[in-house]
Amino acid sequence: MKIRKRHVVGIIKFVGTLIIALIFFAPFVLVILNSVKPQSQIMTDILGLPTTMMWENYSKAWDALNMSTVLTNTVIVSISSVFLILFLAAMVAYWMVRHPSKYSRVFEKLLLGSLLIPFASLMLPLVKTMSTLGLNTSLMGGILTYVGIGLAFATFIMTGAVRAVPVELEEAAMIDGCNVYQVFFQIVLPIIRPTFLTLFILDLFWIWNDYIVALIMLNNTRLNTVQLAINKLFGLHANQWDIALPAIVMSIAPILIINILLQKKIIAGIASGALKG
Repeated sequence: MKIRKRHVVGIIKFVGTLIIALIFFAPFVLVILNSVKPQSQIMTDILGLPTTMMWENYSKAWDALNMSTVLTNTVIVSISSVFLILFLAAMVAYWMVRHPSKYSRVFEKLLLGSLLIPFASLMLPLVKTMSTLGLNTSLMGGILTYVGIGLAFATFIMTGAVRAVPVELEEAAMIDGCNVYQVFFQIVLPIIRPTFLTLFILDLFWIWNDYIVALIMLNNTRLNTVQLAINKLFGLHANQWDIALPAIVMSIAPILIINILLQKKIIAGIASGALKG
């Protein structure tokens, strides 16, 4: 009886998991299917299978959006911002954990308090400040904006990871002649690498798919990111779905592949870093 009960429970769990998976994957399947349909069928039969496979939609989207330039801009902004966020967050977290003082405690509270500030309230001051510095409508301005927004959360997660690093390892390294920089880069960073990788993926997803900051700081044809370029296909009187959907698939593909390849390491990083300390 117990074996049969466990078997029934297992079937219920499997069916429930399958239903949830289908719910989550249904939008992706619809986007992929509709990306190879003609515009007329997309507008009239969005749930049906393609009557004609329009693979040329992808080449049209690539040319219409100038995808090589758009992807290059997105990669530059995303990778640069993520690496700056991670290295700055790791160094700040290490300083706050290993050098506790009233100054570090005040700084930590201010940093965490900044997470409560809604971004909408910062838009006008941000534009004014960047314009004064000559960084408005530039890749550097976009990168610095992402770093400023993402640093607080990354530092909060890194702090927990650094606290989990045994102090004895650092002390032993210093006895062997390592200075503080060697200890940080050769001892601490390798140990917190799972958390480092997790934050890399999370921040990469956020920046790659972000639209608001890109609209404010990179609203220029020469500096367009993927999300800005796709949004310009939609207007008041016309929606170019036969170009937008292939572009969406091409923009999703790189980030989806990275997620699939590093999924186990992401979960390990969350477990070893964010939940410790």
